[in-house]
Amino acid sequence: MVVLRDTIGEPIVIRFDGMDADRHEIELSALAESLKGISRIVGVTANFAVTEKYVQHKDALAIRVITRAPEAKCFEIMAWVKWAAEQPLISATLATLLASLITYIVSKAVNNREEMRHLRGALEAAIKELGHRDQPVVDRLLTTIDKMADALKPAVKQAVAPVGETAATLTIGDAAGRRMATVGVAEKAAIMADEPLEVGDERTYHVLITELDMETGGCKVAFLDEPNSRYPGRITDPAFALPNNVYATAMAARRDISVRAKATLKDGEIDRLYISNTQP
Repeated sequence: MVVLRDTIGEPIVIRFDGMDADRHEIELSALAESLKGISRIVGVTANFAVTEKYVQHKDALAIRVITRAPEAKCFEIMAWVKWAAEQPLISATLATLLASLITYIVSKAVNNREEMRHLRGALEAAIKELGHRDQPVVDRLLTTIDKMADALKPAVKQAVAPVGETAATLTIGDAAGRRMATVGVAEKAAIMADEPLEVGDERTYHVLITELDMETGGCKVAFLDEPNSRYPGRITDPAFALPNNVYATAMAARRDISVRAKATLKDGEIDRLYISNTQP
């Protein structure tokens, strides 16, 4: 791993998997859009972690976000946070706060309420670890974090540009392999939606495929217990690109299959199903 001097904490790992990324490639314009969004997310949150100030303008940030040429992997880039001017070293608690902030920003954009509740507790604990014992001060900082998360949603939309187009997933983590956020096509749909959507956990569904676009993976499915209903879906399984794949043959035979999928939910009801693979 490349080691840089004068950096704040460990590098942040930006990784794309699936589709073009599995060949160590990625579509350049989508990558440029993604890195622009990620740079803003990391820059604004890192600046808040080290200064406790929410600053929107890049020129006013106390830190810089830098990178080096990627090494050969699926498609992985490392980013480092550095002081814009010479400063004393910071504690590991600040690095923990930064990781929680990035996760919270993405979770709020996805509208993952359960994870947001958990992360809010982690953020409060990290703020108190930095020496803030006065609850009104802690509450003020948490309110600022919510405001910051709302303002950074356009940057999250930029960050996920490659997902579903040139890579199956985007993962932001650290060099030790700890995940801060992973976004697949279901999460991207929730981020990009005009109306609030939630993303359900991946689970097994028993479906009958009634329509199938062999180019895009778009489909419509019926659940066995709701045979008269049709739900839109998208197949993201790499096996779908193979001739005579299980999805195509199941539809042709009008045979139900078991699939692993995430659903996007609108007002608690399934809006769309994102199918990742089949179950025996």
